Amino acid sequence: MKLMKKKTARLVPVMLALMTACSPPPTMYFSAAQDTAVMAELETEFSQSASGGIRLSLCEDRARSDAWNEPGACGEAHVVRGGGRGIEHEEKEPSGIGCGGCPFSVLAYVTATIDGGPFAEPVSLAGEVRMGDLYRPSEVFAYPYTLELARCKEQGCDVRVHGLLYADGRLELEVRRGDFSLLTTARLQAGPAAVCAAR
Repeated sequence: MKLMKKKTARLVPVMLALMTACSPPPTMYFSAAQDTAVMAELETEFSQSASGGIRLSLCEDRARSDAWNEPGACGEAHVVRGGGRGIEHEEKEPSGIGCGGCPFSVLAYVTATIDGGPFAEPVSLAGEVRMGDLYRPSEVFAYPYTLELARCKEQGCDVRVHGLLYADGRLELEVRRGDFSLLTTARLQAGPAAVCAAR
């Protein structure tokens, strides 16, 4: 009897592991309506309350967004596109076996204009807003979002902006020079919709 109890105790973790492995992975559904809502939140003017403070205006980078057409791809599993242009598809949570380190990112390609603060004139930036990935099905569009923007030319990037966007519209920024030395930090708040190109 004791031997049977010991064998049963050893088998329980194995059985639980098999049940977990055999259960179907969660499915994520991406829709054009969802994309439109998310992009409407992103295309915003963020600013500091103080006069002369930093302002940042975000818009979709439609050229890069429209060039993406690989739903579920290893790098960009889903790219948010506004104005009803989103690609509708569903994806399973990756098993982690044989994925080869794929990030399966969910993101938006954006352009931005930053001015005020240390900038004597507006600076045009480009980059992306990273939201989540397929490994976290319940958090694909969960805040905070991560902004990675830069002004880059042939000789390299001379302005880099890293930010965290929170659900309450707060945007925490770090602005760095091309050599990654810190230029300034700022806390901005969401304001009116940004003036972006017509869809």
